[in-house]
Amino acid sequence: MTAVSGRGFRPADAATTAHRAYRLLAAGRPAGAEPVAADPGATDPVAEVASGLDVSEDQARAGLEWLGERRLLAADEGGVALPEQAVLDVLAQASGGFGRMAEEVERWRTAVSDLADLVSGAPAGFESVRVDVLRFTDRTELRRWLDERALLNRRDAVAMHPSLAPNDVLRESLKVDLELLKRGVDFRMLVSRTAARRPGAAAYLSALERDGGQVRVADAIPLRMLVLDGSVVVTPGSDAEPPCDVVIRSDVIGRCLLAAFDHLWVAAEKYATFVGAGGDRDEELTAVHVRLLRALATGAKDEAIARQLGCSERTLRRLVAQTLDALGVRSRFAAGAKAAQLGLLD
Repeated sequence: MTAVSGRGFRPADAATTAHRAYRLLAAGRPAGAEPVAADPGATDPVAEVASGLDVSEDQARAGLEWLGERRLLAADEGGVALPEQAVLDVLAQASGGFGRMAEEVERWRTAVSDLADLVSGAPAGFESVRVDVLRFTDRTELRRWLDERALLNRRDAVAMHPSLAPNDVLRESLKVDLELLKRGVDFRMLVSRTAARRPGAAAYLSALERDGGQVRVADAIPLRMLVLDGSVVVTPGSDAEPPCDVVIRSDVIGRCLLAAFDHLWVAAEKYATFVGAGGDRDEELTAVHVRLLRALATGAKDEAIARQLGCSERTLRRLVAQTLDALGVRSRFAAGAKAAQLGLLD
């Protein structure tokens, strides 16, 4: 993709002043350090830069505004931020605009490019990072790209879903997800309570857990995202015209979002606990669990029930355990009574 200059960015002369101002401030007052005692008349950053670079105050102000737009000025006046932190701040603000205006992606890529240029002359200890941003306006193309990427996914995958896709889409997604689990990829998913209660969601979520995935439920999920191997982030921009999805490829961004995911993960409720906690238990049982309950109610032996469900007796025993957990009971008899109470045997 070709970088395009975004509106609001200043011309080259302001950038040149900004680069010089950044080095001046970084050398004199690095981020996090106490302000250096200086000429009492130089406490204003504009005056300090104008004096230090021998430029006019208008030029100094333009350079500082350029730095501010790229989040390179620290909270304390006169301090500077690490370029790595500025990259995260720039992309954080950019992500809020993905849904409203897809072309903002190109603008922020320009900002990241500017930061990379600046790092080449930054003080010792500063380190540049590479960030690639892709935009997909065709969901089919995104799905094809993700399917190809899944073949390369080796370590882990995490996902957050405020809501879940239609059931036919979930069935297709499940095939890819189960393939990841089969290859030993550590797969964790956070879903909102509303999404977990949606009809058809239980079949998908239970299948993930049954094959080794981990699912937890939270009251609210802040955004929809998928992170593969800690370096590929996928998030939608559904409010854009035309609608688009954004892929960010960056180890730094991936680690940052994984930290946010882990923070939510610790406080979230395990899906198995959520299913068995009461309320809409019947909605959380899959069709297989309901068929099992009805077969148990007939008094059939395990061998016959396993043939009826098309599974082994070992798998049947696992399904029985899942069903007991989902209903919050300890015996098959109690499960039958609970199922009758919930109207699952009708």
